[in-house]
Amino acid sequence: MILGKGTAEVRIYPFTRKNGYKQNNICWYEGGRRRTRCFSDYGEAELIANQVSIRLANQEATGSELRHRDIEIHHHCERLVEPHGVALVAAVEEWAAARKMAPDVSISEAIRYYVTNGPDRFAERTMAQVSAEFVASLVAKGMSKAYVSSSRNHLAKFTEKVTGIIAEVTVAEINGYLVGLKKLSPVSKNGIRRNVVTMFSFAKRQGYIHPDRKTAAELSEKFKEPETEIAIFTPGEMERLLLNSHQRILPFLAIGAFAGIRSAEIHRLEWSDIKWDRGHIEIAGKKAKTAARRLVPLTDNLKAWLAPWREAKGDVVPISDSPGALSDTAVKAQIPGGWRQNALRHSFISYRVSMTGDVQRTSLEAGNSPKMIFRHYREVVDEQAAKEWFSITPPEVWPPADWRFRFRRK
Repeated sequence: MILGKGTAEVRIYPFTRKNGYKQNNICWYEGGRRRTRCFSDYGEAELIANQVSIRLANQEATGSELRHRDIEIHHHCERLVEPHGVALVAAVEEWAAARKMAPDVSISEAIRYYVTNGPDRFAERTMAQVSAEFVASLVAKGMSKAYVSSSRNHLAKFTEKVTGIIAEVTVAEINGYLVGLKKLSPVSKNGIRRNVVTMFSFAKRQGYIHPDRKTAAELSEKFKEPETEIAIFTPGEMERLLLNSHQRILPFLAIGAFAGIRSAEIHRLEWSDIKWDRGHIEIAGKKAKTAARRLVPLTDNLKAWLAPWREAKGDVVPISDSPGALSDTAVKAQIPGGWRQNALRHSFISYRVSMTGDVQRTSLEAGNSPKMIFRHYREVVDEQAAKEWFSITPPEVWPPADWRFRFRRK
C-alpha cells in the first residue's frame, strides 16, 4: 500500500513470517536514507505511515510518531482533566511547576497536608476583629482598667498598620512594625510585643490560627534592653521622705518601702486588704500584676507608720496623680536628683534579701521569680543598712497635730 506522493511517499508491506506471525513494515526515504519501522498490527502501521507522510509533506524535522497506545493515553488524560475545565497542556504545566518547587513531594501529599493544616480549616478573622475580641475578653476576665486601656491603645495602632487575616500575618510584618517604632525604647517595644504575643495566643485558643505551631508573634524578634543601674534609697533618705510627705501619699511611700508592693498594686489596695491582726497585706489575684494571690508581711515599722489609718476604709491611695506627689515629696526631702523611679520596690528587695539572706522567700513576698530578683532588683547592701531600713519608725509625736483625717471609720 502506498501513501502520499513524491518525497512524501510511504509504503506498507504486509506479510506473514515463517512462524505464522503477521508483520507490517512501513518504508520511506528521508535525509537520503531508507528508513523502516515494523508493526504487528496493520491498523497501527497505517496510522504511523500516515503521520510520517504528512510530516514529510510539511517538510518537518524527524520526530517520533504516535502509536495507537500513545493516542489512547492522550485521550484518557484529556478525559481526566475535562471535568475540571482545564486544558491538558495547562494541567501538565501546573504539575511540572509544583514538582520543580518540591521535587521530593508529590502533589497528592501536598494537597493532603494542606487540607489538614491549611488556613481553610480555621475561621477567618481579621487583625482588627481579633483585637476587639481580645480586649473584650480582658474586660470579661476582670483585668485592671490600666492594663485593658494600655492593650487597647497598643493593639489599635498595631492592627492599623498590620492588617489582613491573622492566620496569614507573617513574622516579617510584625518585626517591621516594631522596628518602625523609632521613638520608643527597647523596653517599650518589648512591652508592645508582649501585647501582640498575648493577642496571638488568644487567637490560637479561639481556633483562628494553627494550634500546634508557634505563632508569628512568638517568632518575632525581641529587642535587647540596656542594663540599667538599680536605684535605691538609703535609710536616711527614706526617713526624710516619710517625714516630709503629705498624709495622702504617706501610705503609698510606707507600703512601697517596707512591703515592696508594686505602685500599680498599691493603687488597687483598699484598707480592708491590710490584715492588722494576722500581720500581712493580702494582694488578691485581680489586684496583682501576675494575677496570683499573695500575702506580704506587715512589718512592725510599717504597722507603726500606718497606725493612724487602722480604722480607715476605702482606697489606700486617695489621689490619682501619685507621680506628681512623689516628685514634690522628694524635693521637700532634698533627695539628690529628685524622685527615683521604682526605687521603693528596689530598696525593699535589696534590704530584705540582705537581712533575711533568703532570695526564695523574698521572691514570694515580692511576687517575682528569684531569677528576676537577681537580674533586675537586687542591690548589694550590708546587713547593718538593712537593719536600719526596717527600723525606720515614726517620731514619738505621731501623727502630726496639723493632720486632719477625713476618712470614714469602720
